[in-house]
Parts: sequence; C-alpha cells; structure tokens
Amino acid sequence: MAVFFAPAGAAGIRASPSKSLSSLTTKIQSVQRFLLQRGTICCLASASTATVARKGIHNQEKHKLASQSKANILARHAANAALNIPLPAIAMRGARDLGADEPFYPLDERIIAGAADAMESGQTHYVDVPGIPPLREAIAEHLNADSGTSWGSANILVTAGMQEARFLTTQIIGAQYASIAVPAVAHPGLRKALGLKRREVLSLPDEPERGFLPTLEGIAAALENGCRLLYLESPSRLSGAVYSASQVARIADLLAQHDAAAIWDAGLARWVADGCSSLAAQAQESVAVIGEAWHGSGLGAWLVGAIAAPTDWIAPMQSQKQIMAICTSTASQYAALAASEIIGETQQQRLAQMHAQRAAAVVLAGELGLDILPGAAENLLALRLDASGRGKLAEAGIDFAAGEDFGAPDTIRLNIGAATIAALETLA
Repeated sequence: MAVFFAPAGAAGIRASPSKSLSSLTTKIQSVQRFLLQRGTICCLASASTATVARKGIHNQEKHKLASQSKANILARHAANAALNIPLPAIAMRGARDLGADEPFYPLDERIIAGAADAMESGQTHYVDVPGIPPLREAIAEHLNADSGTSWGSANILVTAGMQEARFLTTQIIGAQYASIAVPAVAHPGLRKALGLKRREVLSLPDEPERGFLPTLEGIAAALENGCRLLYLESPSRLSGAVYSASQVARIADLLAQHDAAAIWDAGLARWVADGCSSLAAQAQESVAVIGEAWHGSGLGAWLVGAIAAPTDWIAPMQSQKQIMAICTSTASQYAALAASEIIGETQQQRLAQMHAQRAAAVVLAGELGLDILPGAAENLLALRLDASGRGKLAEAGIDFAAGEDFGAPDTIRLNIGAATIAALETLA
C-alpha cells in the first residue's frame, strides 16, 4: 500500500519546524490509521467475498452432488425391473375395460353424501394416522363377521389403497424376518412393493391346475428351510382360486410348528359365494390380513385399504405410514364409513348376478375350446390365451390384465361384467 506525504509548506501545514513536524506526524498517523483501517476493511471485505465465493462453489458442488445422487437413484429405479412392472388399473374405466382390479359399480348416493357431509362439517384436515375410529371399528366388525376373527379397532390400520397395504406389511413386518416366501404367481403390486428394498425373496411353487395357488408342500419346504414369513393370496388375484378350509388349517399348523408368520391377502373374499376360509381365524396372533375397504363398492379410485394385524405389528406400520403418507383422504374415509353401513344391502344380489354371468362365460369358453383356470371368486375369470387371441381382444377394444405381469405368461384375466360374453365371442 503506497502512502504519499504532502511537502512542507503545502496547504494546511504550518511552516514552524517543530509544530509543523508534530502536526505532520499527527496527520501521518491519522492517515496511516485511516488507511490501515480501510485496508483492514478491504481485507475483511476481500475475505468475505472469498468466503461467499467459496460457499457459492460449495453450494454448486452440493447441488451437483444432489443432482447426481438424484440421477443415480432414478437410474437405479429405472434398472429395477420390479419397480417398472405395470399394474392393472384400480377400477374399470368403461364397460370394455375388463382388466382392472375392481369391477365397475356406480357409487351409491349415500356414499357420496357421506363424503360431502364430512367436508361440509370441516373434516378436511388430517385425521388420526391409523384412520378415523368409526371406520376402523366397521372394518374390524366386517372381518370378524365374515372370517371368524376377533379383531378390535386397535388392530386396524386404514391405508391409502391396497398398494400401501402391500408395502407396509412386506416392508415393516418383513423387516423382522431374514426372508419372505411369496407365490410365484401373484398380483404385480407385490413384486413392486418388495422391489423397493433388497431382501431374500423365495418363490413358492404353484399348481396351475389349481389356479396358481402355492402348494402346501412348497409352503412346508420353505418353512423347513428356515423361512419364517409367508405372503399368500386367497382368493388368488389372478384366478380367484381359494384354499379350502382343510388347507387353511394345514397352513396354520405349519405356522405354529415353525413359529412363523404370514401376510394374508383376502381382498377378493367377498366375491366367494360360499365363503372363504381365513388364516387369521386360526392363527390371529401371527397373521396380518390385507384388503380393500369394500372391494367393488365403487370406491376403488378413492384408495381406501386396510390392514388387520396384532397391535405390536400395527405400531411400526403406523409410524412408517405417518412418515410416508400420513393418512388417506378424510373424505374417502367417511365415504368408506357410509359404504360399510349399506354394503350388505346388495351383496347377495350382486353375487347372484355375477355368478350367473361367470357361469355363462365358462360355458361359452368351453364351447370355444378355451382353457379356463379354476377359480371361486365370482368377479373374475382367468384363461389361457396366446398372442393371436390377445390381438383379437385388442382389435375389439377389450382391455384385459396380462398374466405375465402376475408371473403367468399366456394367461389373461377378465372382469365379470356386461361385456365379458362379448369379449369371449371375439375369440370365436
């Protein structure tokens, strides 16, 4: 830093030698102090600018790293075949959409009113994470009446649809076990839920002639080899096949022998005319039951599912749900509550109608030489079909669920409805 001094006799400096020197010295010191202060400020400003610059570079690097991390995660997800499995539509989008998970049914006005009344009364905020108490009670009562269980509201967790129920049970209950044994043929949502985390997944051998249900021998072998958690569908989400009462009893015995547990998807049970045996009725302390709230009531797209499980299993799933989704829509829960009060009014009528439609479809399929898979659920029909047959359905504007997404190539699933016969007629 250069310092310039004014010569003697310059303006503002007296000529007296002693006084001039003293005055000059004072001025020089003042200037030096000022310049030093200014220099310090400049240094500090330079340091501050450098710090900001360094922070800017650091933030850019952090942003670059975050972007790269995000890109890496997306790349891993894109490479994860399980996460990219297509899922069937939740509910039918039209008469010719026979591939959806739920059959079409118009919403009862009382269900709509239940949602509207809830919103008008201010029920537009977050509800209790496990679900509104009256809906949990209604679900527990429904399960107890249909399957002989003794669940209470504390055993019920309302979920944002069936897929969240699959995720919470397989991930949270599954975290307690080294492995999980699942059907070789199951709803694709199961593999999608399992694909989010690396774990040992065992495939249970099935019987195509029994609607792809896992064999009892395969279940026993998995347990004997050390697996302690099963995931089973009854009815099957592809074929509608169910385990008999004696087979369910045998599975319960196997769980007890090996101190094992099970996740039991019973979402389609209400479509089995003669009833469907529940594993939870015989092993309630080691079974979690999952399903939609009132499957086929028209609430499919409203995303209301449920888990019934021992309370010590409910707590960690509830915590995870609070982190992940907090709760399903308040209006949806009140709509489901309204549905619970009226669902029984048309149940037998709808079952009889579907039974007649399915029986007619099976007869026609037999006449056409089609290979129908056995199933007890009246809401769907599974059959073997090659690419040529699929092409005919596509040309006719008929949507179907592709069996390969479930793990069963050359198989399709059709909903039972007004267009099912027309769909089969295109295959003539």
